[in-house]
Amino acid sequence: MKLIKLEKLPGNIIGIILMLTMVLAALVMSGFVKLLDENIDFRLMLFCRFIFSLPILYASGWYVRRNNLMKIKSKKILFGRITIGLMGICLWFSALQTAEFGQVTAITQSSAVFVALFAPIFLSEQIGIWRISAIISGLLGIILITNPFSGAMSIGVYLALASCINGAILTIILRKLGNTDEPVSVAIWHNTMGAIIFGLSFLIVEPEYPQINLNLILVLITIGIMGSILQLTFTYAFKFGEAVVLAPIRYLSVPGAIIAGLIIWSEVPSFLEIIGSLITIISCIVIAWRELIQKRTKI
Repeated sequence: MKLIKLEKLPGNIIGIILMLTMVLAALVMSGFVKLLDENIDFRLMLFCRFIFSLPILYASGWYVRRNNLMKIKSKKILFGRITIGLMGICLWFSALQTAEFGQVTAITQSSAVFVALFAPIFLSEQIGIWRISAIISGLLGIILITNPFSGAMSIGVYLALASCINGAILTIILRKLGNTDEPVSVAIWHNTMGAIIFGLSFLIVEPEYPQINLNLILVLITIGIMGSILQLTFTYAFKFGEAVVLAPIRYLSVPGAIIAGLIIWSEVPSFLEIIGSLITIISCIVIAWRELIQKRTKI
């Protein structure tokens, strides 16, 4: 009985370590965003998110590509990645500041359901009964998490849903870019343009600068550093490990966020949110499993 191919084990272990690092970085970054005072100018927070991520990204890019670190072949697709990416981070950060931490994380981590839904349209992928069933159950899980029939959906939940769909579109764009360009170069362009755009916005409307203190500076720097670590570890985890192995690790961020929300902000998830999160996580893992089988069938 064959359990695990030995040549696959090192790659999957590296992938798991990278994915665990990504989960931790995502929780730290999003937690710090939620901890920030809502009165802080939103553009200032985003500018710091991008500008403080650049040193690690440029260092990584130089290590991987040397003089070609900014070279991109698919420039039109890159423009879409930058545009959708900037919209997505605005939606995500806004949701974090206006809705429960665990609920936002559960919703945004459900983007794989929408990727599977959009893939036949934009990537010409065929889907069978397994993925169709996973999409339906995943959508049911999202309905339970958001509980739209209660009449108590906050603006933050709508923002999280928009961020989730945005993330699915971004994933499809990144899949297309991954066929032609190095991920670290794409990340450098995205973060550089983000820093420039939000920096230039200060010339149009001057931001209201908060009272500067050491804690605020450290939080803003940490958000930027965690953002770069998140991008790099998530990208390269899938270069080493298989998606079906990494998917369960990725969704550890959901219980992690629920626990953090309970401890830090006294946010108690409802029974429907917990059940919906479980259903959605299982659905996303099934989708990853079926995608792996489909790829192996093509080889």
